[in-house]
Amino acid sequence: MEFAKKDLIKYYVEMKRIRLVEGEIANNYYNEVREMHTPIHLYDGQEAIAVGVCQQLDKDDIIFSNHRCHGHYLAKGGNLKKMIAELFSKETGCCKGRGGSMHLADKEAGVALSSAIVAGNVSIGTGYALGLKQQGKRNIAVVFLGDGATEEGSVYESICFARLHNLPVMYVCENNLYAISTAYNIREPLKYVSDKFKTIIETYVINGNNIIEVADTAVKCVRRVREGEGPVFIECLTYRLRDHHNIKTGVESGYRTQEEWDKWNEKSPIKFMEDYLLDKNWISKQEIERIDTELKKEIESAFQYAHESQLPCPKSLFDNLWG
Repeated sequence: MEFAKKDLIKYYVEMKRIRLVEGEIANNYYNEVREMHTPIHLYDGQEAIAVGVCQQLDKDDIIFSNHRCHGHYLAKGGNLKKMIAELFSKETGCCKGRGGSMHLADKEAGVALSSAIVAGNVSIGTGYALGLKQQGKRNIAVVFLGDGATEEGSVYESICFARLHNLPVMYVCENNLYAISTAYNIREPLKYVSDKFKTIIETYVINGNNIIEVADTAVKCVRRVREGEGPVFIECLTYRLRDHHNIKTGVESGYRTQEEWDKWNEKSPIKFMEDYLLDKNWISKQEIERIDTELKKEIESAFQYAHESQLPCPKSLFDNLWG
């Protein structure tokens, strides 16, 4: 599929926005007063997947994210100010300060929930898709999961259930080659994660760092699922540039090499798209600088909003909590 110039520039801006947001979170995480207490799992390096998929969805399509949810939340249209306030545990946060980084939600944007439990969102998203079908709606559910999550039994069970009942759900697996600090090739005997599911549902293996390929696949799969042709599983090959849970690269922890990190950093989705747009003369370096300046102003405003917001009243500790 051919994408218009304006669409590709928009994709680039959305990816850059996510990267800059994550960078500012990292800059603030270990500040002197340590205002941000929530555990964080940053999305650097995987931006093409969230943007490429979410840009093809309708507002009423619902996404179900995981512990590494910032990119999905923002790509689907989640409120940035409320997200940053949530990371600072403020009452103005998207979950009123009760959720933190791993539990972002924005009902208006179609971000149903983010689950900190590995694969915890998969069965929930599948169940939501069942509800959509029973109600006769044309909306779809999109579940984001990592390669490590596919090693949980509930994923296989959910995929079997989705295929059996022909549910309107799209599983997007971000195979970033690591489950915490354990490499994919010493955990799995198969070349691809999707090989485990290809006899059950339609599967795709794509370059998750190429947003054009991600968006093209997403367009086809969203159409297929929406038209009632069955669930799909998209495996996006990518690489997280940050540590599993930290602001570092993971090289310092010793489970991957600087050489490996450098190789994948060169294949960063933002670098790919920037080079592509510059090569086609669809954008200039001056325009890139302008985009960066505007995004940084927006992000600075969001952090200021979070800093100025109030912490929840201790008496309201159990408000808005359900178990």
